[in-house]
Amino acid sequence: MANAANKRLPLRAPLPAKPEGFPDRIALFLDLDGTVLDLAASPGAVSIPQETIVAIARLVSRLGGALAVITGRSLADVDHILAPLRLPAAALHGAELRRRGGGRVEDGGSPPPQRLTAALGAFVDARPGLALEDKGASVAVHYRSTPEREGEVRERVAGLVAQLAPAHELQPGKMVVEVRPRGCDKGSALVTLMADAPFAGRIPFVLGDDLTDEFAFEAAAAYGGAAALVGAVSRPSAAIYELPDPAAVRDWLAALADA
Repeated sequence: MANAANKRLPLRAPLPAKPEGFPDRIALFLDLDGTVLDLAASPGAVSIPQETIVAIARLVSRLGGALAVITGRSLADVDHILAPLRLPAAALHGAELRRRGGGRVEDGGSPPPQRLTAALGAFVDARPGLALEDKGASVAVHYRSTPEREGEVRERVAGLVAQLAPAHELQPGKMVVEVRPRGCDKGSALVTLMADAPFAGRIPFVLGDDLTDEFAFEAAAAYGGAAALVGAVSRPSAAIYELPDPAAVRDWLAALADA
């Protein structure tokens, strides 16, 4: 899938209060960090208001189950954050995929080789402020505490992937560089989920904030759907709508649940 960040599109419009076709024709796909959740100093420090979980549960009912999470987090993280909900989800950018019903989890690719994880660990240990997150199917280096190291992190991780894990690829994000199975992205995950009920035949509507979400934005557009980009983002995007921050997303979800 082409990278939508290379496309210069018109200015984004404010997200409509109710997407056309809601609720019977819409499928809703939500990123978590930076979209529904405020970014935190570390991945484990995020929180979500209980009223947002209630609103999401109501939307699941109104949409006939056609609501899924698409995230770089693990499926275990998704379930912990959104408990007691157990939603269809593409976790780890689709490396972990759970369809409706909360049953079998599909494996989208092999985890990074241990030698790569070890090399990344040594790199991180030698540089205060960096953090390694081993997600199993992927591994990430966070530099939120030392954003000045961005160039160094990207260059070193890219070199190690090329040397030690040619079946994997680099995915930059907000203050993070992640290594994931090649070809495993949020766009492919959306396409997989759209093939089956309750998503099949509906129009996908995606909310996200990061470069990793552009794959899902493009995939939604291919189905005649749309996307909203969250945050003060000046880069080109396939999203045609925008919201200023995760607090506005949570307000939007609550209002939509009552629409």
